[in-house]
Amino acid sequence: MSRRLIIIALAAALAALGTLASAGGAQARHGLQTGFSDPQAFQFLDAAQRQAAFRNLRSTGGSVVRLTATWRHIAPSQPGTAVDARNPGWAGYVWGETDQMVREARAAGITVLLSFTGAPDWAEAPGRDPLAPPGTWRPAAADYRLFAEAVARRYSGSFVDASGARLPRVRYYQAWNEPNLSDFVNPQWTRSGGRYRPASPGIYKGLLNAFYRGAKKVRRSNVIVSAGTAPFGETQRGQKRMQAALFTRELLCVTGRSRPRAKRRCPGGATYFDALAHHPYPIGEPRRTAANPDDVVIPDIWKLTRPMKVALRAGYLKPRRHKPVWATEISWDTSPPDPDGLPARLVARYISGALYTLWRQDVSVVTWWLMRDEPFDPRGWGYSLQAGVFFRGATVADDTRKPGFYAFRFPFTAYTKGGVAQVWGLAPRSGRVTIQRRRGGGWRTIARLRTSPGRMFLRPMRLPAGAPLRARQGGETSMTWRVGPSEVERVP
Repeated sequence: MSRRLIIIALAAALAALGTLASAGGAQARHGLQTGFSDPQAFQFLDAAQRQAAFRNLRSTGGSVVRLTATWRHIAPSQPGTAVDARNPGWAGYVWGETDQMVREARAAGITVLLSFTGAPDWAEAPGRDPLAPPGTWRPAAADYRLFAEAVARRYSGSFVDASGARLPRVRYYQAWNEPNLSDFVNPQWTRSGGRYRPASPGIYKGLLNAFYRGAKKVRRSNVIVSAGTAPFGETQRGQKRMQAALFTRELLCVTGRSRPRAKRRCPGGATYFDALAHHPYPIGEPRRTAANPDDVVIPDIWKLTRPMKVALRAGYLKPRRHKPVWATEISWDTSPPDPDGLPARLVARYISGALYTLWRQDVSVVTWWLMRDEPFDPRGWGYSLQAGVFFRGATVADDTRKPGFYAFRFPFTAYTKGGVAQVWGLAPRSGRVTIQRRRGGGWRTIARLRTSPGRMFLRPMRLPAGAPLRARQGGETSMTWRVGPSEVERVP
């Protein structure tokens, strides 16, 4: 999605901190795991700065990093045989950078979500539109399947590289990125009989199913996450961006926006994945819904989960078990440093509201974009993102915490539902949490809670609208939240 749009704009219960939830088996109180997507911080800096970045990630309470790699970079030349293609030790593969970032993340105790996109030139279909970005034109699903098998074998936990060192185990994989945009999959539409028909959902289904089969062939316990869909698209058919809800219905062979139902036929057969990913970039405060009916921002996840339920019942989505949602990109730009961003303290409150609102909609993993602000672009603030929870310093070690850091580490909300405040949060650590209310110029304890596995706490409480609350654990305190149907406290 475009930088400007970004600017304006949980899996079963966690077994233990630092371990992602299983992708199957819904429970009434699932967990929420947090982390970051930030290629500049975790992939492109020198080794010392990358280590500092992982320390900063852990300081936020996060435990997940989404690392992105390109198929075209790893496989610049075409394997001669299928045996070569599925062999992680084939001499034509270029694994160096990917190996390094996986090793560093696992050594830092971080769970890795490894995401692959971008086809090599040799894996694109003929008849390529010259305007299509490299790596996007009808990528060959059969070749992607063999590549996925090679990836899963390399990071199976038992593969020994050329140096004699064993590579770490990676369990979580994401197949592609934002396939509802022409930046990543082409064509988005085909024209037949004077009408535009969706093309990218079918192309992407082939890629997703291929990656699923390749990675699962190595280990059935591998978890395959679908590509995060971009939140916004054009309402007119034939354009470069397909709206996320429409794309998902087409992918799953479901029709009907308000009353989704399974189609009679499902071209390409069932779709296979373990968790559905989306990028619910906001257009304002966390509970503001999208204006266009098929766009999907923070409170609109139901537009994706309802079609999933229909497809599961119809057998168009497999395996036939509960599918959690992962939000693999989301953020707001802050001021400072971006004068066009939202006030940094307001964004901190929005972070808490976003995490709770997503969790309520069965989102189990959130990887924020970014951890640290991007460098200023001389062309203007509109050409860089100031969406981190750290202000950017000369080096990562010089980065300083934004207000959003504290909200990300200790999110706390008290939205009301049916007149009852849903007191919710993620504590810095597992254990006891104290809920306090400000009265008479001081803070008074009104409840003591214990976190569930994954450091989450939740307690329905009858409290007056506007009552200021906070959560406390040891010497750490959350930001103040005023009870109400929305976060009514505003920052001047």
